[in-house]
Amino acid sequence: MESLARELFDTTFYDSWYRLYHKFRAYLHQDKSTLEQDRVTLDEELINWIGIQARLKNKLPVELKSKLTNLNFDFSKKGALWELMYEHLVFFFQKYGHVNLPDTPEYEAVKDWLLRQVQDKKYLSPNRLNKLDQVGVDWEMATTRDQRWEQMYQKLQEFKATYGHCQVPQHWEKDLILANWVRVQRRMKAKKKLRAERENQLNEVGFIWHIQTLYDSQWEQYYQELNNFYQTHGHCQVPGKYKQLTSWIENQRTAKKNHLLSAEREQKLNELQFIWSFKEVKKNYWLEKYQQLVAFKKQHGHSFVPVNYKENKALGTWVATQRTLEVKGKLDKAKKKKLSQIGFVWSSDTQRRLKSNYDSKWNLNLERLKIYQQVYGTCQVSLKINPVLQRWTRWQRILFCQGKLSEERMAKLNEIRFPWNVQEGYWMKMYEALTQFKERFGHTRVPYQWEPNRQLAAWVYRQKLVKAELSAQKVELLNILGFDWTLSRKTVVSWANMFDRLQWFKHEFGHTRVPVKWASDPKLGKWVSRMRHEKHKLAPERMALLDKINFDWGYAQVNKKKEFSLEKPSDFREQNK
Repeated sequence: MESLARELFDTTFYDSWYRLYHKFRAYLHQDKSTLEQDRVTLDEELINWIGIQARLKNKLPVELKSKLTNLNFDFSKKGALWELMYEHLVFFFQKYGHVNLPDTPEYEAVKDWLLRQVQDKKYLSPNRLNKLDQVGVDWEMATTRDQRWEQMYQKLQEFKATYGHCQVPQHWEKDLILANWVRVQRRMKAKKKLRAERENQLNEVGFIWHIQTLYDSQWEQYYQELNNFYQTHGHCQVPGKYKQLTSWIENQRTAKKNHLLSAEREQKLNELQFIWSFKEVKKNYWLEKYQQLVAFKKQHGHSFVPVNYKENKALGTWVATQRTLEVKGKLDKAKKKKLSQIGFVWSSDTQRRLKSNYDSKWNLNLERLKIYQQVYGTCQVSLKINPVLQRWTRWQRILFCQGKLSEERMAKLNEIRFPWNVQEGYWMKMYEALTQFKERFGHTRVPYQWEPNRQLAAWVYRQKLVKAELSAQKVELLNILGFDWTLSRKTVVSWANMFDRLQWFKHEFGHTRVPVKWASDPKLGKWVSRMRHEKHKLAPERMALLDKINFDWGYAQVNKKKEFSLEKPSDFREQNK
């Protein structure tokens, strides 16, 4: 019996089972004081897994069932899920003092479960009713089944607005609840339990009721994708990077071979010059790799592609295969001739000899670079002075960035302080210009297309756009300046100009408490507010200027409802009668 059970479950099942088992155990044993962001949540994947264990109860291998039994697992599907959901609800209640669950992914499954308990109240046992009462469940909860259905219908409409159709994948990871709801609607219609008005609503958004219709629609989608590829490239030899499309193409060949492809679909594919023969596909693959090898030689000057060539592992494997076939006498003569014409390296001894020559050339270029450095004081070779050497240094940088330059060669170049990134010098030049801008204006908000230094403005704007791509060191350097990461195209006003405006305000009204949204000068109000918030970041000389006019540093803490006068002080009015 045990061996039979093992035959039913493959390695993939065991890997998935143990992953979710450990997740389930962690969920049960986690400390209640664990921070919310660090807690193991009862998500849709875990809920589905629990349900599957209950259904497999007597079919599970003994060791798996034993592990669940040790966790006091309830093999009654509804019982196990109910208790887990309730425990999740209790945790929320203990933390927040209520069970008004928010509309967030973390609590979506529990909230959906709670709504079902409210709607099915009359079917609940006294024990479960009592448990739910203990956490203060509102039995008059406004959300009804109809409202829930409308919520899901709205989600389906949003899906269609985004993707142009209602074909929600059966196991759509982005929204498993919506995927399940769509399946339920089909099942309800098949059982003639779906209300007519709901069926009409779904028909209005182009809902597909029959799975076969869905498959037909998917076939047309992939066919259209292949057609677009054909119109662009003039053939149907789709490269492997289009994984889903290439998989679909293989399925069409298999279907035709097994006489499962309709004549209509076969005709449509023939119109795209579709290649049905696997032998023909194999031939085209050989030619594709041959062209890649030609390109490799043109770029590197030789054809000995490493077996573990990172940039194109398939090419490295293909090259090694050609050598093996040639040794065994199984390589087609025409193919061997084509390879020999481009200087293909058949012998490993020849390969080592060519590699030695290649190393000698590299070392020769290194010596030329050292001489250039002695003459010009830099390793940044000018294209005008020595174009051949400049291209060589550029290629070393490319190999370095791709992780393909050996440690030995990197060490040799590092010894002469070879600049791996020529852009670093420009970046630091712009950073210095931004530092000067900050010293002048008191902030880093360089206006878009700033006339005095358009180059700096463009550079600042780009740093905001590519923040996610910047190194941690660069982000830290910018943050030291108080870099404003928000995108803005506002006109900059100098700190001195804003201070002059504040002095005028003080002269007019006798204080510095400018309202944040002062209609007469909105910029001044915001600037004054910012000075208070940035008090500890201001330069000492600027703080001294503000203190000199009795700047009110603590006004930001005053009650927002407190009114203050914007009328001119009496002594000012007396002096200006």
